[in-house]
Amino acid sequence: MSTSVCKCYKCGYKFNYEFIFGASFHSIRLGTKRIFRCPKCKTLQKFYLMDKGPNKSLKTYGDSSELGIGAKMWAVILLPTLVLTFFGAFSFSLFIKPVYLHLVLIILGIAWLFASLVYIIFTVGPKKGK
Repeated sequence: MSTSVCKCYKCGYKFNYEFIFGASFHSIRLGTKRIFRCPKCKTLQKFYLMDKGPNKSLKTYGDSSELGIGAKMWAVILLPTLVLTFFGAFSFSLFIKPVYLHLVLIILGIAWLFASLVYIIFTVGPKKGK
C-alpha cells in the first residue's frame, strides 16, 4: 500500500490517504489524482496523490466507502448505462424493427457512461479564480 498526504482545497484539512496504487474500490482513479470525499467537509473533490507520506502528525484514512463517491453517484453513472445496453442487446429478441435501433441503444448507454464521468471530472476541484 502507498500513502500520500492530501489537502482539501475547500476546508484546508490535511490527512494521510492509504491506497493501492493501481486499484480503487470506492473512488474514481485519474492517474496521479483520485476523486473521493474529504473526510472533514464531505465534499467530492480531486486529490493529488504524489505527495508521498505518511506524515505521522496527520490522521490516516484509507480507500473506504466513507470517503468514496457514494452509492447514489455510482447509481447515476451505471444504472442508465446498464439499462440502455441491456435493452439494446436483448431488444432483437423482441423483434423490434429497425435493426439499427439495437446499436443506437448500446451506443447511448456507453455515451452516458463517458458523459457522466467527464462531467464529474470537470465539475469537482477548485473553481477558476479562487
